[in-house]
Amino acid sequence: MRRHDFKYEENSIRQVEMLLPKLKFSVRPTVIVQWLENFEENDVSHALDLLRIFEYIPFNEFMLRIDYLLKEIFKKIPKNERAIIYPYGKVGKSGTLVTYPLRNTIAYKNRQALAIKNKYISRNEEYNLITHDFQMIKRPHDFQHIIFLDDFIGSGKTFIKEYSNSDLQKWISDNGFNSIFILSSIIMDEGKNEILKKDNKIQIYSETRHKLFHSPLSPLHLFKNKYDIKRITKYYGNKIEVIRPPKSYLPFGYDNSEALVAFFHGTPNNTIPLIWGDSDWKPLFPRKSEIRMSESKKFKKEIVYYLSICDKLGIDIINGSSIIAIQPDIRDADYQKLNEQNHAVVALIYLKSLGLENVFICQMLGLTREELRLIYLEALNKGLVQKRSYELTSNALLILDNLKTLSKKDKIRNESKSNLEIKKYIYLPKTFNGMT
Repeated sequence: MRRHDFKYEENSIRQVEMLLPKLKFSVRPTVIVQWLENFEENDVSHALDLLRIFEYIPFNEFMLRIDYLLKEIFKKIPKNERAIIYPYGKVGKSGTLVTYPLRNTIAYKNRQALAIKNKYISRNEEYNLITHDFQMIKRPHDFQHIIFLDDFIGSGKTFIKEYSNSDLQKWISDNGFNSIFILSSIIMDEGKNEILKKDNKIQIYSETRHKLFHSPLSPLHLFKNKYDIKRITKYYGNKIEVIRPPKSYLPFGYDNSEALVAFFHGTPNNTIPLIWGDSDWKPLFPRKSEIRMSESKKFKKEIVYYLSICDKLGIDIINGSSIIAIQPDIRDADYQKLNEQNHAVVALIYLKSLGLENVFICQMLGLTREELRLIYLEALNKGLVQKRSYELTSNALLILDNLKTLSKKDKIRNESKSNLEIKKYIYLPKTFNGMT
């Protein structure tokens, strides 16, 4: 239902434009506009803020995340021991959709090549077995470890139901596995806790995300309008029928998970229905969607990725990048130019100065732990964090003070008549990335 007509003014167009990088250019601007028109005009600014912390994971980024997590699991498994990788759930569900990307990760391929080189297996064998049916494994005693695989874990109930299956439990007991892992690109903190209550010996490898409105760990913690965002989530969510027994409306997502994430292959129902609902509502990321691909790893190093969230938080990313660029760097000049992410460092030291934990910073910026680690290394090379503790140095604090002074002078956070004034001509390209 359209509740207002979007005003195509320079400022409103700029707001939509700034969101495109954060959403990895996965949706057209017209789709964002149609989604915004679901809301009353007074609520549009709050809806925009929701998108500033929304996490969209395209195919390439999904593979990068799975590759990193699988690599970490393999560090725990001796090279001469094998694992069963079990994408639990019905065939065709999200867990089974993960198998293709996982099989093509560098970590998986390297382990396979190493096993062949060391003659643990023949060339036509699979060293780590990916299977949807544990009962069909011919020689389960050849394997010492089991890895449960999923793309996203919300409440943890689906895994617990599968794990509690009496046949599966007997099979696990009979084969005496050395260790049991879960590999998932994202797990909600509440679901993680429920799984560990069920069996605290399970080792979980995943990026942890917290409930959208869970204070003080909410990614909205720094937003002054967080209560308005919760209000619109509940108000409009109670108008979107999702037909999920026993309830017809789930404003905070399935099992009140309060998730804010979507994948290239679809959106979990744990995500708030403002994102995916389609009952008298224009969805931004439907539950089931076409596969979208983008160059996420390279993209996250670019300044445009950070513009929207930094603008909201009042981080002067432009001046900050310029200041950090001239800081002494211990690296070779060519290597430094290739790897530096000055804009990302600005965001990091600002959030660190507020005393925020790494898990919060990851969720706020939509980063993995590995991506955050690389930004820390960037800051370390420029002398902005301490070597072991990664606490801010006095130089970093001085830069932040300088930024505050510059921000006041430039009035970056105040909209003036000149920057709101509609220019005579607005350039709108006829095609973008091959789309008209």
